[in-house]
Amino acid sequence: MIKHTLASFAVAAAVLAAPSFAQTRAADNGFYGGLGLGRSDSNLGGATDSSDNAWKLFGGYQFNKYFAAEAGYMDLGSTALPGVTFDSKAWQASAVGSLPLTEQFSLTGKLGLAQTETDVSSGGTDHNTDPTYGLGLRYNFTPQFGLRGEWERFRVSGNPVMGKSDTDVYSINAIFRF
Repeated sequence: MIKHTLASFAVAAAVLAAPSFAQTRAADNGFYGGLGLGRSDSNLGGATDSSDNAWKLFGGYQFNKYFAAEAGYMDLGSTALPGVTFDSKAWQASAVGSLPLTEQFSLTGKLGLAQTETDVSSGGTDHNTDPTYGLGLRYNFTPQFGLRGEWERFRVSGNPVMGKSDTDVYSINAIFRF
């Protein structure tokens, strides 16, 4: 009788504990998606307005707690020079490294390629493919939901005289794991 009761408790404990193991593992690997909102700042010389709102949609796959691959679309906002405005957006693919500090906090680093498109108000569109990189801090509220504060740098087109410029994006990103 005691063996039967102990066996029943052991089976019940294993069944009840299984979801907690799955939740712990969910943050270490699997698909994720997210949405980010922030501000962009361009270093285009002579700009009369170099800051704008920025947003992004992204998705990726977390291979383990240290490495993920991520792709996404970002609206980098506009930069204005006297008489002309540059409106930029980017498609990017990046490797994302994570350094866990605690169970919830991780430092993140990102390195990849971005295909940028810049529409010039005086006419024309310019396309570039250049490296992109960034740093961030992620906090996991649950195994399925986290936030990532991030700085990223993109190389975008400027005017024909000044050439390319860098645009920095500072964003807060909601991450949803599947």
